[in-house]
Parts: sequence; C-alpha cells; structure tokens
Amino acid sequence: MLHPSQIARAAGINTHPVAIVWTDKKPEKALEFRPGTWGCVMWFFAKVATDGKTAVFSRDTTTCAGGCMGLGFGRPFDKHASRSEEGFCSFLSNGIEGARDKKAYQEIIDRSFDGHHKKMLTEGERFLKNPSVVKKWLKNLPEYDAKDRYVVMKPVTQADPNEEIKSIVFVANADRIAALSTLANFVTGNVRNGIIVAAGAAGCQAMGVCTYAEGDSETPRAVVGLTDLSARKAVRPTLGKDVLTFSVPFALYQEMEENVKDSCLELDLWKELRDT
Repeated sequence: MLHPSQIARAAGINTHPVAIVWTDKKPEKALEFRPGTWGCVMWFFAKVATDGKTAVFSRDTTTCAGGCMGLGFGRPFDKHASRSEEGFCSFLSNGIEGARDKKAYQEIIDRSFDGHHKKMLTEGERFLKNPSVVKKWLKNLPEYDAKDRYVVMKPVTQADPNEEIKSIVFVANADRIAALSTLANFVTGNVRNGIIVAAGAAGCQAMGVCTYAEGDSETPRAVVGLTDLSARKAVRPTLGKDVLTFSVPFALYQEMEENVKDSCLELDLWKELRDT
C-alpha cells in the first residue's frame, strides 16, 4: 500500500487524499448506490475524504449521466432525465427555451416524476448559454470508456501502487491550494500552463476525466475543481463551504511527494500560513 501522503502532512490537510482507481475487483463493504436509485458521486467522494470510507461505482449503479461521464463510463445520455444528448444540451443551458424540438422536450417535462425536476427541466441549469455552447463543451470534455468494471475511490493509504491509479484528489482551502500549486510547478517553471481550472466541469468530471486526460498527456498538470455549483451544494454539509479539489495524475503525485522535502512547504513562511 502507499505510504501516508507527505504532501498532505506538509500542507496541513486533515482530510484523506483520495485515490481514484480503475479495477475489475469489487472491494468489500464499500459504499455503493443501490441499483435504480439516483445519487451524486460527490456525496461518496466527501465520505471517503472525511471518514476514510471506500466507495465503488459501476455502470449499473451510477445513474447520474454526468457522474458516468466524470468517472469514465462513457456518455449514457439515456440515464439523464432528458433522455438524450439533445435534451441534455437543453437541460444544461436554457431548458425548453433553447430546445430544438420544444414539443418533444415538453413531453419529457410532463413525464417528470416531481415538481422539482419539472422546474429544472423547464428552466435549465443555465450553466451554459444555450444548447450549441453545451455541444462545444461536450467536445472539450475528455471522454473515457473504462475498460475495467469498477471505479473505486479510497484513501491513498489503501491504494496499491500496482493498481491502475488514475487520480489523487486533495480537498483544500485557498492557502492550501496555493501551496499545492507551488509544489505542482516545483520542477517545471510554469506560470500560466502548469495548472488548469475545470471551470465548466462537474465536480466528479474535474477529478475524473479531466485529470485522467492530464495523466495521458506528455506534460501532465494539476486540476482545480469543485467549481461546479451543484457539486458544491452536494458536499457542503460534509466538507464545508470554503474548499476546492486539487487533483493530480498518479505520476505527478509521486513527483510531488518526492519534492516535498526540498520545497517551501518545509520552511517557516508556509508553516506560519498553515498554522495560523
């Protein structure tokens, strides 16, 4: 198993760094959604980070279409309340106002099972201006179709380095985001291109497919996430209101672990910020 994170120790992060792993082996006694029930991936992420739980996700049990996209289970638009890619693009933007086929979209609204969902489908989430912008967003969002049956989230100390670790995720406030950003750029000299902010991605997509893509690139970067308003609402009862996620591909995590001892995270300037 991996050693306790030197990054978390030096940065003063009290939550568990979370490893996201692709595997065909289902962990025992893990948190898992019941088949047929809707749940937000971020609920379980927050429990792993705060309580040291393990959570397991599969195509069968992950009923949130955005969550499936985020974890790397393709793009199953049929799981979304709008039932199609076209409907999803309307939902994420301006609802029925932007729907190409308003009659068909209204039928979807009418079949919705409660007033809350009807209102959301009608108004849209307004995260993007209109369906055409959502289509551009979908092209920019990395797409993965996991070859393994399960995606597992667990504390980093429970992860085996021989597993396929796709992402390591920290929960951090502004000071700690600053420290992690400095460490991520410690050997690169980057100023503008060392870290990306997943401003348009869902919370699970930032730490999932956006970070997977960085791991597959020649110059992997860290990803700042939890900029998604829905995800922030989902995790606020557990994580609080003043945090973001900071996720890195496993190779970058290992590099950062090695660099802690030589970095400013071991000096008084950071320790004064961290401890006051």
